[in-house]
Amino acid sequence: MKNRALKYSVGFAVAGVLITLLIAYVERDTINTYERNLPYISLGDNLKNRVTKAHLWFEELLAGDASVNYEKDVHKAFTTSRDILQGAYDGKETELGLFEIHDDEDTKAILKEGIIILENLMASAQERINHKPQAAAPVQTDSTGAIIATPPSVDNVGPALDEKFDREYEAFQSKMDQLITHVNKSVKSDASYINTLAWISIPLVGLGVLGLCLLLYKLQRSSDALVAVNTERLLQQNDEKAAVMTFIEAISSGNYGVELGLKEADNLGTTMISMRDKLRRNAEEDRRRNWSNTGIAQVGEILRTTNISTTELYDNIIRFVVKYTKSNQGGMFVLNEENEQDKYLELVACYAFERKKYLHKKVGIGEGLVGQSYLEGQKIYLLEVPEEYISITSGLGGSNPNALLLMPLKVNEQIYGVLELATFGKYEDYEIGLVEKLAETIASTISTVRINESTRELLEKTQQQAEEMRAQEEEMRQNMEELEATQEEMRRKEKHIQNMLDGEKHRNEISQKNRRAQMELTKNNDVQSGNWNAAIEKITSTIATQIHVSRCGIWSFNNTRNKLTSDKLYTLSNRSFSTGAEWLAKDYPGFFEAITSEEVLAIKDVASHAATRELHAGYLRPNGVASVLNVPFFNEGRIAGIISCEQQGEAKEWTEEDIEFLKSCSDLVTVAYNTMKINTMVEEMQSTQQTLQAVIDNIPRAIFWKDKDLRFQGANRIFAQVAGVRSPRELVGLTDFDMPWKDHADAYRKDDLTVIESRKSRMDQEERNVNSAGTESWVLTSKVVITNQHGEVTGVLGMFEDITDRKHRETDTQMKLQELEALKKTLGAKG
Repeated sequence: MKNRALKYSVGFAVAGVLITLLIAYVERDTINTYERNLPYISLGDNLKNRVTKAHLWFEELLAGDASVNYEKDVHKAFTTSRDILQGAYDGKETELGLFEIHDDEDTKAILKEGIIILENLMASAQERINHKPQAAAPVQTDSTGAIIATPPSVDNVGPALDEKFDREYEAFQSKMDQLITHVNKSVKSDASYINTLAWISIPLVGLGVLGLCLLLYKLQRSSDALVAVNTERLLQQNDEKAAVMTFIEAISSGNYGVELGLKEADNLGTTMISMRDKLRRNAEEDRRRNWSNTGIAQVGEILRTTNISTTELYDNIIRFVVKYTKSNQGGMFVLNEENEQDKYLELVACYAFERKKYLHKKVGIGEGLVGQSYLEGQKIYLLEVPEEYISITSGLGGSNPNALLLMPLKVNEQIYGVLELATFGKYEDYEIGLVEKLAETIASTISTVRINESTRELLEKTQQQAEEMRAQEEEMRQNMEELEATQEEMRRKEKHIQNMLDGEKHRNEISQKNRRAQMELTKNNDVQSGNWNAAIEKITSTIATQIHVSRCGIWSFNNTRNKLTSDKLYTLSNRSFSTGAEWLAKDYPGFFEAITSEEVLAIKDVASHAATRELHAGYLRPNGVASVLNVPFFNEGRIAGIISCEQQGEAKEWTEEDIEFLKSCSDLVTVAYNTMKINTMVEEMQSTQQTLQAVIDNIPRAIFWKDKDLRFQGANRIFAQVAGVRSPRELVGLTDFDMPWKDHADAYRKDDLTVIESRKSRMDQEERNVNSAGTESWVLTSKVVITNQHGEVTGVLGMFEDITDRKHRETDTQMKLQELEALKKTLGAKG
């Protein structure tokens, strides 16, 4: 029997190893093929984009854009593209990855031709830039700031060179398209080979499973024979049964110190004693685990319910940690980054804390044990505390603690502060482990508070797991009471418990999978940057795939018009998106009342539920929707919309994991929605600024404005021409001492300060000015103060126009009047 079972086991083990090796070979070959082809897949598109960008810069350079540099923006792009092609041809490392030397002669030929064409394109570009027409003459202005036109130059060689350059460019684009087609064909061939190997491994796995089933069947038959023998043996153990039952009942009631009252210790007695010892250890581990989970859950409750201020949150956290760990004193230090040049740890909360050196609540990085723990990112546990370091005091006196624990508040390798605890006793390893977990949770909360994100999900899931573990413990106690039955019944109970453990393992796997999906969404660039359409497409498709639901959509709530609008609806079956559907509150008042109550709607039967009964006829039934799960998301404390999951066909029982995952995604939607709103406001502000600049540029006067330090903050184009710069942006940050009229800068600045300090406008005052050509002129100047919405002066706005010609005419007129007056006097004297 044993030899036969051994042969079966060895045979199936060998078969399993062979199948595993085949599967491993397929997997490794797939990975190697992907890594080998990845640089080639992106090569063509990358080079096309680079050369196209260089081509556009080159066209702008030829068009006269002075901001484009040929060597930096055009030639460098061509050279980089040529180096990448050469690296691919030689099988070297490039910025696109490592290119392996390709055995395919067609690929090498295409790469070589691409290099030649690109070198021709570079030569054409160089030849064209050498024949570029001379730059336009500098802009000349008269005394009024008007631009004096100069005749344009004629270029007869440029068109032919442009045509040659464009031919080389089109040839390179065509050759890259040929390379892309060839690489795709090669990748398809490799994929076909891997697919064949995969189909071969599938039947082999099936044969292995079938053989294993036959082996198990034979072993079960042998087991049945043994059961008959054991039944006879049970009849001989009647005398021992009473002692065993008493022993089991004591263990079932939680008395793990009971002794087994058997006269002779046999295998059963040894097993029962071993079971008792294991249960006692498991009970102690469960107690410690429940203690840790309860502590984490209670901290999570504090973090979730404390919404008044961060100070109250920190106070609640340190008060709970000190009491829960039975410490006598504690303090929380958080990194203060208000001044990048002077970062320090600030004591933001304490419990029974009295320390002279921390009177100002400030600790430098690396200073003392607290600063050292932050700097090293490691916990510090001392059982011999220095005499003068810390003292725990009361009304009757004070004494040094016996143990000191400093735990850095670290999450994702980022440290946000240090948690310090002191006690007259000692900290056990599991207590230190709990403090370490709490420190990570607190660090995550601090990070979340600073970036306006919530960590309620992790704490709620931890609390849920603790409740599930308590439920499992209750089931295990019930199973222990059923040990009074026969050994066959005990085996049945063990099988039942194993099934429950498998189910719990499955739920934990789902939770882990959901957490990984949530982390991927959190890291998504579109979600973080507020790219609304791309972000909600990623979120809805991830939700539908993760919880296996037919459709998932994001609906925005318009509070003023009382309607819901579908921003994005993802269908899993065809992986497509749709938008535009609307629900009005007047048509579905019951549903809108349920939504605006800000509650989660997990509905298995939409036809019978009060909240969705109104939607059933007009929307749910035509679309075949049987179950829905709606979770709201918020903006500025008010509901901004919902995430709606729709299950088509058969009804779906929504699990706690589904609801928790959707709540987490709701927080991400809130972040993306708020970021999108902020981006929209910034774009509107930029558009307004551009419009204002365009209006100012078209005013026929020179206009400028300065801040309170009399530094230029902006101007129109006329003022920029007078100042001798190409763009108003070049004036930002400069002063009158940097201008052509720097000899008169003190007088101008004194006049500006007089307007700012008196808050009185000065209108149409004549001043002498010097323009960018060094010519002295007369200007008519007006200045007013600039104030903010609070009435505070933030700068001065000035404008002027050139009145030199008028002043000259007035001077000429005055001189002629004086000459006429002198002539009258002469004539009067002669008469």
